Amino acid sequence: MILAILGGSNGGFAAAADLALAGHHVRLWTRTEPTLGPLRDDPTIRLVAEGRHGSARLERATTDIGEAVRGAEVLIVPLPATTHEDLARRLAPHVTDRHTVLLTPGTFGSFVLARELARAGATLPQAVAETGTLPYLTRKTGPAVVVAPVRAANLPIGVFPAARREAALARFAELFPAVRPCTDVLDAALTNAGPVIHPPLVLLNAGAIDAGRLDVHATGTTPSVRRLIDVVDAERLATRRGWGYPAPHYELATYYEAARAVEGLYGAGAREKLVASGLWNETLTFEHRYVTEDAALGLALFESAARAAGTATPATTGLLLLFGALLGRELSGGGRALEAQGLGDLSRREIRAILDEGWRSAVWTRVLR
Repeated sequence: MILAILGGSNGGFAAAADLALAGHHVRLWTRTEPTLGPLRDDPTIRLVAEGRHGSARLERATTDIGEAVRGAEVLIVPLPATTHEDLARRLAPHVTDRHTVLLTPGTFGSFVLARELARAGATLPQAVAETGTLPYLTRKTGPAVVVAPVRAANLPIGVFPAARREAALARFAELFPAVRPCTDVLDAALTNAGPVIHPPLVLLNAGAIDAGRLDVHATGTTPSVRRLIDVVDAERLATRRGWGYPAPHYELATYYEAARAVEGLYGAGAREKLVASGLWNETLTFEHRYVTEDAALGLALFESAARAAGTATPATTGLLLLFGALLGRELSGGGRALEAQGLGDLSRREIRAILDEGWRSAVWTRVLR
């Protein structure tokens, strides 16, 4: 398959290398030359991982997005959710109805990307999809080296429009055997562990983070942090049930409790492998995606979806208020909240219909305003 990996993030390098090693024709696009680095002259990435690993030769690496996507079948976007609007504007002149787009993960970004493409007058792709989590837990350790100690064991994927999911999921299953179909893209977004785990880890370790490097997944995961994570996760599960989304819900307990690990997103031993790698001992700030993506966007979506389902979220709302105070701006109702995406005046039934029908829906033009 011809693939374009859009973004030079940790996940972008891991996906490019892994899928090239699997025999696919991979192009890698990055926004800047420094991120591209030595790949400009030698498009080879070394992947260190369990299972498939080694030196992966890409078809090309470029800062020209048109060159990357021309003729590609699937566009894979491992970029942070904060970049999706900008990416849509960059893609607008180049995307065609032969493309299928996959955001890894999305935080409801599949809807956002389609909406922004339509606003720009672009041809809409065959489908835009998103995963509920990262296919790889990974970090770059050099300009052309990436380490991925953990792969997703269960990879929830929703497709927009959901009416086109069968064909899209067949393509994705060729790339990621761990694909698990979701009802629609909101279902997938509400499986995302990032907004559940990362904001509590950052907030309750703020003092240690201010002091320097810290592995929040190791020394930062105290019993008090776990209690807050469990409360936020319980609110997420209540929201999913309020929308009528079926199990599995991928509770965060499956990440922390060995007896349930096989039910979780990353399978048995995932947390132990992540901590043992030492790769997450890093310097964090309030500009890290744990905050700008998972709190400002992800928690805003969770709170909004809960409100639409008639579910109370005191812990989620409290986190939004505290991070809003630390960032100096209002977070509730913004970011990926349904009302911020033009869906606030629609009923749950109308929202589910537009997620199923996409741009063929009778109310699609209303959400473009």
